[in-house]
Amino acid sequence: MLVKEVLSSVEVIPDPYVKSVTYAKIGERLAKAKNKVYKVAFLKAMETAKSIDEPASMFRALLSVGYSMGRAGLKSSKRIYSQVVEDSKVLPEPQRDLLMRLSSLYMLALGEINEAITHALEIANPLMRDEVLLTIIRVNTRMIEKEKVKVAYRLRKSRLALEYIASEPQRSKAILEVIKAHIALGSYETAVSYLSAISDPNWADRGFKEVLFRLRNKDVLGHFIEPLEGAARAMIERFGRDFQYNLAFAFALAGEGEEAVKLLRELGDSELMKKMALKLLELDNNALPSFLGALNEEEAEIVGKAVMNAILANPELGNEDIVEAVGKSTPSEEVWAKISRYYVIMGKPDVAMKIASLIKSPELRSLIMADLSHQLLKRGEIERAIDAALEVRDEKFASILVAEILISALEKELEGKVRLWNGSGKS
Repeated sequence: MLVKEVLSSVEVIPDPYVKSVTYAKIGERLAKAKNKVYKVAFLKAMETAKSIDEPASMFRALLSVGYSMGRAGLKSSKRIYSQVVEDSKVLPEPQRDLLMRLSSLYMLALGEINEAITHALEIANPLMRDEVLLTIIRVNTRMIEKEKVKVAYRLRKSRLALEYIASEPQRSKAILEVIKAHIALGSYETAVSYLSAISDPNWADRGFKEVLFRLRNKDVLGHFIEPLEGAARAMIERFGRDFQYNLAFAFALAGEGEEAVKLLRELGDSELMKKMALKLLELDNNALPSFLGALNEEEAEIVGKAVMNAILANPELGNEDIVEAVGKSTPSEEVWAKISRYYVIMGKPDVAMKIASLIKSPELRSLIMADLSHQLLKRGEIERAIDAALEVRDEKFASILVAEILISALEKELEGKVRLWNGSGKS
């Protein structure tokens, strides 16, 4: 009884577009509930839609009715869409383009990929058409990654849609979506081969990084370094040497230090290596050890100094793994002195002392021991602080340090007795 009352009540809606859509939504719900009255609801929806005087609104209403019918599982919805595509040719181009865009997106939402592409190709405006085709490809990629349903069919349709996209950066974006789909399906070599087809430099850079990280996450990156290097070379040739740094950075971020350093060496500027190392330290310091390990001694000294200076200025940037990687990359005593200072700052005097014992330069060793003696003094280890101070090669400086330590120790002792005496006096 309630269903009939609801249906009859729709008649009071004055706007015919809203009335038609409402009938259609009621029909959809009734059909899903297996209530036979859905036929009446859809019939009224169609009649109301066709009664709309303004053509564009009438076609929009018919598309909405067809969408509800499609969601209800009725195959007749496709006939409605085909009829709208044909009959709407009387509309001005801008109006029809908007209608075909809506029609394509409705078909896409219903999972009718082939029809979605067909209706998109009816759009005369090339930019709008390419945007809709890109949307279709994106949805296909998401479905391939998420549900693994009809994957071969979806990938085939994505390739078909890609053939019709001509504008940039839409085409480059679409290629990246196809690449993602291939990686999701395990077609890694094909995915890498598509990189050379990306024409927009920004999306080429993004696409290259995307492929690197996705392959790394699949634990297969090491198997595709050679084709990736080939793709990188092709991109550099197309977009210029400025692009080379970006690709080197992508390799470095992915943990492929050897490839990153190889590309940077070709640029012939050690400052770029320093710049990259500091950027890695800031963005993803886990990638830094691999990069440092690929440097030669000369490069490692320049980069090591810069990295340790940054860490000493802000110890939170580093950790022991990074500091250890810096140390392994270079025999430079200047860098090792900075490493020792790092351990002093971190409150690990034993480690700092061990590193200092390896340093032969009297000047550097003296600086470390001076730092170390101050740290030990703060910890109340007076004897060790004096021993460290006596390691300082400059006798005058060593004497001043020992004197400072002894006076400081005396002051602490006296302060303790004064506090104890004051406490006794109050009791």
